[in-house]
Amino acid sequence: MSTLLLYALLLTNPNQPSNSIPLKCTLLQTADTFWFYKEQLVYESEQFIILQNFKGRTVTQVDVKTTELIRTTYIGEPYDPKYQILMGKCFDVTHTLEMWKLADVSYDD
Repeated sequence: MSTLLLYALLLTNPNQPSNSIPLKCTLLQTADTFWFYKEQLVYESEQFIILQNFKGRTVTQVDVKTTELIRTTYIGEPYDPKYQILMGKCFDVTHTLEMWKLADVSYDD
């Protein structure tokens, strides 16, 4: 990888807060992995969470109890099929969600 390309990637990727740990997930059929951050969380219940990427074109549902992941992407025209659905598993879901909540707690100095 060229040095110029590396610098461009570093400058275009937003820095994650130091206290924001990612939710790490892998796919069942391939070795692909996905990391999700608190900023992507759009819904949370006792049973599942929903995360979004790419302004909602990609939505990921994670079952909190089973840690199963379903990732749906709207690919759109001119591609067929227009949707991509991936299945996977996430790791330490409950712990990661607890850490995300702790990051919102303000502490006195």
